[in-house]
Amino acid sequence: MSLQVGWRYFPFKSVFIDSDDLVFGGIKIVQLSDLHLTKKVSVKYLAELVEKINELAPDLVVFTGDILEVNAFGVKEQIKTFASLNSPAYFVSGNHDIIYGVKQLEELMEKSGIVCLDNAIVTIKIKELLIQLVGLSDRYGFLKGIKRMPKELFLKLNPDLPTILLAHQPKDVEHIGSYRVDIQLSGHTHGGQFFPFTILVKLFQPYFSGLYRYNKTNLYVTNGLGYWGIKARYKASSQIPVLTIN
Repeated sequence: MSLQVGWRYFPFKSVFIDSDDLVFGGIKIVQLSDLHLTKKVSVKYLAELVEKINELAPDLVVFTGDILEVNAFGVKEQIKTFASLNSPAYFVSGNHDIIYGVKQLEELMEKSGIVCLDNAIVTIKIKELLIQLVGLSDRYGFLKGIKRMPKELFLKLNPDLPTILLAHQPKDVEHIGSYRVDIQLSGHTHGGQFFPFTILVKLFQPYFSGLYRYNKTNLYVTNGLGYWGIKARYKASSQIPVLTIN
């Protein structure tokens, strides 16, 4: 599909990632990114989206930033729909979330059962396997006085556990260094959203769209689901990755 307009699509995309040691055992993760919610995004659409995700029965749902395009309280009803997710769910902030208010977003997301993972680590159990989830807040948080210290955060990781990093901006893979991060999930780029703007985005985003390898880390960058600016996409289709990780 070359041209997309508005919120009518459920573009699930199967993605398969093999980690070095085949340690993840085929867990299934649905990644939602770059929703850019406004009041014009239909609650009915989001409720149907949640139903479709539940039908897939993922082990985990993750939101990798830019959930907002207005203050969170302006899309309170939209965020409420996520409470119907049947799977454990986590989110990290994106640059637009910082602009429109991370604290308000965190409050409403957590009321819907979605845990904020900004600059935090959790250990979860999936299929009898312990997995570390680590999240970074967006790199532009300093504009709002939000500090993040990736090195200090990664020092707290258990190197014996398979680890997934949620970070809105793909470039944050460069902070990993020698720490154990098997998978990084990111968004931000929209895949350029609208050709020929894609050409310009590629100049600034070395990890543009799809699967990359950075040292020992598999980095997956999704085009995301929503829109920034014009509510259309051209030759950069929206995506909801359904990741199977071995």
